Parts: sequence; structure tokens; C-alpha cells
Amino acid sequence: MPEISDAELTRMKQSLDELSTLNRIASAINVSMSLDHITKTIVDHCCRRVKSEQGAIFLLEQEDTPEERFKTFVRDTSTEGLIPFHLNLSLQGWMLKHRSILLSNDPDNDDRIHGSNYAKGGLRHILAAPLLSRKGLLGVLTLINKGSEDGFTSQDQRFLGIVGTQVSKVIENARLFERETVLAEMEKEMGVARIIQKGFLPQDNAVSEGFEILGYNDSAKAVGGDYYDILKLSDSRVFFSLGDVSGKGLPAALLTGNAQAVMRSRLHGSELPDLEELADCLNKLIYNFTSSEQYITAIFGIYDHDDKTISYINAGHLPPLVVSRDGEAKLPSDADLVIGVLPEVKFNTIKLSMKPGDKFCIYTDGISEAFNEAQEQFGEKRFEKLMVDHRDKSARELIDQILKELADYRGLAEQSDDITVLLVEVK
Repeated sequence: MPEISDAELTRMKQSLDELSTLNRIASAINVSMSLDHITKTIVDHCCRRVKSEQGAIFLLEQEDTPEERFKTFVRDTSTEGLIPFHLNLSLQGWMLKHRSILLSNDPDNDDRIHGSNYAKGGLRHILAAPLLSRKGLLGVLTLINKGSEDGFTSQDQRFLGIVGTQVSKVIENARLFERETVLAEMEKEMGVARIIQKGFLPQDNAVSEGFEILGYNDSAKAVGGDYYDILKLSDSRVFFSLGDVSGKGLPAALLTGNAQAVMRSRLHGSELPDLEELADCLNKLIYNFTSSEQYITAIFGIYDHDDKTISYINAGHLPPLVVSRDGEAKLPSDADLVIGVLPEVKFNTIKLSMKPGDKFCIYTDGISEAFNEAQEQFGEKRFEKLMVDHRDKSARELIDQILKELADYRGLAEQSDDITVLLVEVK
């Protein structure tokens, strides 16, 4: 049997010890653990193996400013006191550039990481290993202050390099798992928000022997910034509204809910509400309680079947489209300022006379600005022609026709904006 030298025996023992530590780390962590728990486990085992007083893992945050590229994710220590250690700019820059192991037992006199008074902060020794993934530098595993005054050794350097290589994938997977968990929770919450927002929409259309008022809404995202409302004031009078809130997503959805709530509260118990007063109240509320970037374009009014008139206010919205039975199309262009931009705005009521067979249509730009695969817009003229060509259809059939032609026009292109339309038909 060949003899083994003392040096070889020592090297084998060190290798066995390293493998044993790596095995303990691997056994102690699993994918269901939180990222915080995983990093603490890694740091704790490394501190014990190398006999360093303290350790930390710094993960790279790509969205941060260059001065704050690394965020301390966990610190652990085997002593009573905790040194508030962060990667300074010199150490950050060195790691970002070289992506290799750094060992410094005299950091104050180390030209590679100069710029800080390490001794004043209690740092005597630094050993740092990059955490590399296929996408690049993930972070840095750092140990500070070896238990002995001589500082970290080449064996410590070798060990930390092995650990950094082995645990990088685990940390990356844990990070992705946490992000996916957060995303799944957000999607669940957005699903609930969508149900709540749909609940704000009218549950019934206004249908009688003499007229129909129907609406339709389809959000491009989980929640949207479009809304419509239909509210019977009496047997012959119906309030209707349609609006488009600036922006998308949850902020826009919250504002649509507030706008609807304000309108409904002001309409409660009134058979003939003052539209201009309603517009002024909503405008002041949006102006005073939202940011300057938030505003609403809207059309809201009252259909009175006794005299077959529509009284409405256009607050910066697309003009309504009125199509007569004989195919004449009108777009009343009078409009006031959008809601929520200035505190004092004069809103004016517009009154239209309707005849049997006439249709009054209001809609959001999710229709006119729908894009096809060639990035061409559906357009207002195309929509006007659609309404004229299918004017003999009922309000329900006409809405179905609008949705069909929009879907055909888009083809495989995604729906880019919320689609909302409201029709008033005099039978």
C-alpha cells in the first residue's frame, strides 16, 4: 500500500471537510424555503466552516441605480455584535468588473478596494466570492473577520469559491420561485378586483316597448379604466353614462369605481337630476382628490321617452354617433373640458331630438383605435360605416356585430385597450 504524505493527507481531509459542508448545506435547503431562509442557511454554514465572525449575501438588483446595485439580503454572525457592513463602491465595482474571488487581509491598504476606513468599521479581513449564474453576476457571498489574526487562507478562498459556484443556482431558483409566488398572488388579487369592477357595471339594461338602452364592456387587462352605467329614473326616463379614465390597471379601475359611486349617490331619489350640477360635483371631487395625471373623459345624460329627447354633457370625450333610420349619420362635436383637470369648469347640456328608428351611440377609443396585425387602426370612419350599414339591426344585434367586426379586424393582434359601447335605440 503506497504511503500518503502528511501534506496529501491534510489536503484529503480538507476536501472531505469541504464536501461534508456542501452536503450539509444541500441537505438543509429545499426549494419550498424562503429566499431569506436559504441565504441564512448558506451564510451560517460558511461562517462555521471558515470560522469567520460574520457573513452576508448581497444580491444584485438590476433596476437600482449604479450607486446601489447590491442590496444586503441577509447577515449572520457567530459573535454577539453585528458589524453594519455593506459593499462600498470600490468593492462593488471590483466585483462587477472581475467577477472572481477576492481575499484581503488588510483591506485598508488594498488598492483593489480602497476608499473606505475599514478598520474604523471593525473590518479586519474580507473574503468575497461571486455568485454567478448563466445570466451573469447574481450577487456576492462575503465573509468578514477570520477568527484568527492571520486572516483568511487560500484554503478558505478555495472553499468559498466552490460554495459560490454550487449555491448560485439554488439562490436563483429560490428568487424566481418567490417572484412567481408574488406574481400568482397578484394575479389572484387582480382576478378578485376584476369581479368587483364587473359588479359595478349595471346588471340590467333598460328595455321597454318603446326603447332600448344597452351597454357592453370588455377590459384589455384584468381591470380597466372604462365604465358605463344605466339607471332607470322613472318609467320613461333613464340615466346613462360612459367614461374613459386616464391610464390603465388598478389606479384607473379605482377611479372608475369612484366616479360611478359619485354619480349614483347624486342620482339617488331624483327623477330629473341637474346634469351640469352633477358634472361640476364630479369634476371638483376628481380634481381635489387625485393626482394631476388622472382625469376622465365622459358622456352622461338622460333619455326621456315621453318627448323622445336625449340631454347629455360631453366632458372631453369622443363625439356621440347618431344614426337615423334612413342612414344619415351625425356626430355632434360640441364638447367641454375633461373632468378633473381644472377646479372650475363650465359644463353645458346638449339636447337632441330622436325619432323612431334612430340610434344614439357612445363608445371609447378602444373601438376606434383597435389595431390589426399591420398596426393599422380600425378608425372612426370605419365604425361610422359599420353603424350605418347595420342600422336595421336591434341594439343587441348591433353590439354583437360591432364585436364581431372588431375581432375580425384585429385578427391575431392583441386587444390593446378597453372596449366599451352604449346604445340608445328608439324603436
